[in-house]
Amino acid sequence: MKIGLLGLGTIGSGIYEHLLKRKDIQVVRILELLRHPGLEHLETSDYSEILNDPEIDTVVELIGGMEPAHTFTVQALKAGKNVVSANKLMISHHMEELLTLARDIGVQYRYDASVGGSIPFLYNLMRHRSADRLTAVSGIVNGTTNLILDTMQTEGRGFDEVLKQAQEQGYAEANPSADIDGVDAQCKICIASAVAYQKFVRPESVDTEGIRHITGEDIIFFKRLNRVCRLIASSALNPDGSISAFVEPTLVSEGSTEAAVHANNNTISVTGEYFGLHTFQGQGAGKDPTAFAVELGLRDILDGVTQRLDPIPEGYADVDNGQVCHRYYLRTAAPLNMSGEALGPCGSATAYLTQPMSVRAMHDLATELRKADPSLFFAGINE
Repeated sequence: MKIGLLGLGTIGSGIYEHLLKRKDIQVVRILELLRHPGLEHLETSDYSEILNDPEIDTVVELIGGMEPAHTFTVQALKAGKNVVSANKLMISHHMEELLTLARDIGVQYRYDASVGGSIPFLYNLMRHRSADRLTAVSGIVNGTTNLILDTMQTEGRGFDEVLKQAQEQGYAEANPSADIDGVDAQCKICIASAVAYQKFVRPESVDTEGIRHITGEDIIFFKRLNRVCRLIASSALNPDGSISAFVEPTLVSEGSTEAAVHANNNTISVTGEYFGLHTFQGQGAGKDPTAFAVELGLRDILDGVTQRLDPIPEGYADVDNGQVCHRYYLRTAAPLNMSGEALGPCGSATAYLTQPMSVRAMHDLATELRKADPSLFFAGINE
């Protein structure tokens, strides 16, 4: 197999280093604007050199972001080349187009590496889906935010300090918004849900809250409640055939599986009517875990493992988060006109425990309260 590698950043350099140890997969061209000593003979800034090279049968897209990743991927598929990608943002917004295009042309589009880091979750989700009716998917799917939350709660350090360290260690990007605002997890639950329920999910339909505004004062209240905070992405079938799909900080019990997931690790669970609950764990962020997942996709193509287990979903899911209810921890300085228990002062604000309310209602309430208190923080309570 001869591949064209798009991007030589953190993950791109990781997959290049991995493939140097293999004789059956060779990087013959690298699309990269910057030049790297010793790789000048492979590097190009002209994508057409990859598209028009008949020796290159597979493109590995690790540019990230929406464009030009989307355009490059479409062009590669139309040129009859397989594509492997970990780009969850682009995949979640263009999944239907890319899967359909790959099928019609007769090439493979492998996106297994887009969810779960080193965990072979999506492939196993495809296999589970082929033999059972799946009813729920949930878990910690962003290693960067888990690292931040875990460090803050175990070491008593502040958000800004821990984020800076995560950036220095290569776990968080220079612009960490996609991670700490929950966008990365939002994209991943869309992709996983499409595989699980065979309906595409629009990212904008997924209620999403990140961890940007968590403080040490909040964590003190979590400990009083015997709880640990994790960023959880969830989706499930509703009784009426719609699905719920949301991302939010969640307070889990100290003895839960999620509480025991430390550092940059992920844990993702899938529930089926026959098999019950299966949980997958492993590293979810960093250079080597993602490069490993990309290499698995390349290996599958080389071995002739198709994605026939993953039929293309039909249509788009009706997302209704009004059917899922639980209590919330809410910290705000804005006036609050609702029933609930005041836990006490929390910095310049007040912490509350709400009565059970729907996910949709809580996210709408937070949007309204942020007009007066932009630093508001809330977390669902897993009971």
